[in-house]
Amino acid sequence: MNRNQTDRQRGNPAAAEQTSDEALLAAWRQDPEGTWGQRAVSQLLGRYQDRVYAWCWRHVRNRELALDLAQEVLVSAYRNLGSFGERAQFGSWLFAITRNRCLSELRKFRPTPEDEEILQLVADDKPTPDRDLEERLDEDALHELIKGHLTQQEQDALWLRCIERMPVEEITRLLDIQEQSGARAVLQRARRRLRTALDKRDTDQMEES
Repeated sequence: MNRNQTDRQRGNPAAAEQTSDEALLAAWRQDPEGTWGQRAVSQLLGRYQDRVYAWCWRHVRNRELALDLAQEVLVSAYRNLGSFGERAQFGSWLFAITRNRCLSELRKFRPTPEDEEILQLVADDKPTPDRDLEERLDEDALHELIKGHLTQQEQDALWLRCIERMPVEEITRLLDIQEQSGARAVLQRARRRLRTALDKRDTDQMEES
């Protein structure tokens, strides 16, 4: 980011709002302790504040706890910003911090891995089993279905793809998926399991009626 761009952004809040994460990080690195560097990092973390809270709420399902954890995550990210090497997107790095902090919190209360995460699934734009589920089940039933039939890795992969719109390759790196096809295979398996679970649920309800 050149000096003219920086000057325009300093005097123009609208222009600053359109600044990329990378440009804000560059501005912070140029002046980490100065006024403009602090403004850049404040804007960077501020634009992720609501998303971090949503990530935390997805894990803990408690508003007050999610607010506390989100604050801790943002403080931790600020303190460790110098360790961010830009090998991944900033949002992915921040999600990893959030996920680790939430799982650490959940281990205090939940003894089994199966209970550590409940994915709040939102349908993708494409006609997938995810959309069918979202249309045919109420929210509580959807959570129970996902919790009961998907692994933690599958839940995270679906969240990142359907909610965060993260590229499959980025999900593979972030979740350290070792399968040959990476996150694509995990997502396909998760959707097959959801489809099977939904069909079984519908069949059971028909037999009971």
